[in-house]
Amino acid sequence: MGGALTLLAVAFVSALVPVVNLEIYLGGVVLLGQPRSAWELVALAGIAAAGQLAGKAFFYLGGRGVLTATRWHRVAPTGVPDGSGSARRTRVAARKTRIAARLSRWEERVRERPRLSAVLVGTSACLGVPPFALVSVVAGTLRVGLPVFLLAGLAGRWARFAAVLALVQVCGG
Repeated sequence: MGGALTLLAVAFVSALVPVVNLEIYLGGVVLLGQPRSAWELVALAGIAAAGQLAGKAFFYLGGRGVLTATRWHRVAPTGVPDGSGSARRTRVAARKTRIAARLSRWEERVRERPRLSAVLVGTSACLGVPPFALVSVVAGTLRVGLPVFLLAGLAGRWARFAAVLALVQVCGG
């Protein structure tokens, strides 16, 4: 039980801190532990996937706008003196308008094809291409449903970690 909770915690932290590599940790669990059955590897992969999704949910919620940096710390306003920076402000406003229009188009595409978003989230969760942290934020921004994000992400992460565990078990044992 203690090993499962440790794995869950490491998986959660690895979802938030990029330098914590869960695949290496899983490899160590298999190589340094006693031989494991296929069902134990399936369970370990599930625990790792659940911990990762709990962490990546923060990225999703950040993209959704539920979690913002200003809620966590106070940001001092930075004023630009009058007469300077008006051209820059105009360019920034135009860029924000273009980005908002693109996001609106992609949000419409996601709404029209919900399976596409599940495939993208699941593929990214499994392969890491594009990076799952980035896809998590984009999924929140594009209003992909939370159940779709969680189920597709969990399936993809479970497949990834099951493959890592199986590979280490076969090659390292």
